[in-house]
Amino acid sequence: MVSPSVLLETDQFIVKLAENEEETEKALRLRYEIFNLEQGKGLQECSRSGMDSDEFDEFCLHLLVIEKETGKAIGTYRVHLGSIANSARGFYSSREYDIYGLREIANYCMELGRSCVAPKYRTGAIVGLMWGGIGELLNRTDLRFMLGCVSMEELNPAAGWALYRYFQEKHLMSEILTSRPRKVYELEYPPEQELQRLLSDEIALKKHIPPLFKGYLRIGCRICGEPALDHEFKTIDFLIILDKQKVPERYIRHFKS
Repeated sequence: MVSPSVLLETDQFIVKLAENEEETEKALRLRYEIFNLEQGKGLQECSRSGMDSDEFDEFCLHLLVIEKETGKAIGTYRVHLGSIANSARGFYSSREYDIYGLREIANYCMELGRSCVAPKYRTGAIVGLMWGGIGELLNRTDLRFMLGCVSMEELNPAAGWALYRYFQEKHLMSEILTSRPRKVYELEYPPEQELQRLLSDEIALKKHIPPLFKGYLRIGCRICGEPALDHEFKTIDFLIILDKQKVPERYIRHFKS
């Protein structure tokens, strides 16, 4: 456990790491409400418990945004420290991808995932609090890199491949990690004519990038490789990485040591 558990605090909210089973369950139940009930994309076996959980959760830290007035968890991130991943089940992202270069930086990174915010609280302020908490955690642990899968909101292979081509053209590819989807996660490649149609209208193409994904790109995240098809969540995923030393100046306050 990273101590103290409270990362940030405002008049209305506390951003902290779960300290016990009760707080961890708050994160898992919020994830279930969003992924399974709202989006219909969660793991089917979680319906019995009402909690979204898998074999990685017991090895992870769970960041929570708690509303002081109600005590409710209204936002969460799952955080997997690279040093723990190395000694346990490995990285969640490695289920979907062969990741080249990860071994060299594993002890200096954290893996983020399972991010969600309760419907009534989906504002820039809450996302900012979550990122402030992540930045504080990154500094406390003296880590340099963050990585994880970010999903598109639609199951559109042509748009996924067009965005990959767009990221290449805009020089948004990582020089630190290279990833390739494992065979079972490979995304069907569309006809070239369909790709060119999507690429011909950059404004329309960028509408396929979800707001959270755009936020990651703004703070300096880079794309590690081709899109993958996540069968469990029925999403198209990109593996991304952030180097703390490359964060743009206007966002650096979250990541200062």
